[in-house]
Amino acid sequence: MKIAIIGGGIGGLTAALALSQNAHEITVFERSAGIREIGAGVQISPNASRLLLSLGLGAAYSEISVNPHRVVLRRWEDDSIIRATDLDEGFISQHQVPLANVARNELVEILGDAVAARANVTLKFSTHVVKVEPGDASSEVIFADGSSQSFDIVIGADGIHSVVRPCVGGIDKPRFSGSAAYRALVPRSDVEDLPIDVTNRMGPDRHVVSYFIGRNRSHLNLVCISPEDSWETESWTEQGTKEDLYSRFEGWSPEFLSLLGRVEEPIFRWALYDREPLEQWGIGTTTLLGDACHPMLPFMAQGSCQAIEDAVVLARCLSDVNTSDAPSALRRYEDARKGRTA
Repeated sequence: MKIAIIGGGIGGLTAALALSQNAHEITVFERSAGIREIGAGVQISPNASRLLLSLGLGAAYSEISVNPHRVVLRRWEDDSIIRATDLDEGFISQHQVPLANVARNELVEILGDAVAARANVTLKFSTHVVKVEPGDASSEVIFADGSSQSFDIVIGADGIHSVVRPCVGGIDKPRFSGSAAYRALVPRSDVEDLPIDVTNRMGPDRHVVSYFIGRNRSHLNLVCISPEDSWETESWTEQGTKEDLYSRFEGWSPEFLSLLGRVEEPIFRWALYDREPLEQWGIGTTTLLGDACHPMLPFMAQGSCQAIEDAVVLARCLSDVNTSDAPSALRRYEDARKGRTA
């Protein structure tokens, strides 16, 4: 079947890679000029790591992964440990693979390389999709230049501000959660003494998660969550300052404030938005995956993981399916995923 994927992020590229293992002809349309991902770090839990490994990313994925030794909960005022959970052989024996922390851009890079190597996948960059017209036999993709192209299946993997979502009935607006995440990096050379942990610092109405990411543990990734009264712009690229961080975490432990002093600029401010669960993910031969249908707040570190799961389940539902059965196969995929992602 001819399949279009709108969006070349983690979910879209994983879908392309998974679908390419069957005899489909796949085209990925990405609005940006090349494979890229904005954002710093992402935690990939075993449920998603197993799937990435099953898609043949083994060596490349291992190279970009940092496997933490512990998950540590610390007090905000004195940095003392409340609880520490070992991610040792018992954890790996239970889950088959370790917890992995990765740089988002490096994960997208290895997914993009794997997809580009597949003969039945075409990547089209700088391509602005403005609308999809779902149909029972095929769906039409409409581009900003007025041209269009027909596909047997169209998959909207284009994020929380998806252009495909409204085309299948999802007309609600993203809802501001009342919190924002400040994302920053500290060079490894400035934190060589820190253990390889996932550290959660909990304070009144706010918290901070930190963990190493990047090839050779190049950086410590900080995600600082604080309440915000309002937020006009939802963007991955809006910048903040160290002063913003100091003002929001005033009175926290000297150890943590010292860590803030070592962050590199730019610091990015990311408003946290979500939506109500979407009852209908698709119409006819069009469907959605990832943030396009179930955006998630980052507190369970499952946004990217669930998009990866979506992609693999979708590919399984479309294996050995002909064009006439495509709509029913897409509804099976949607039914399988709604409860897990709501």
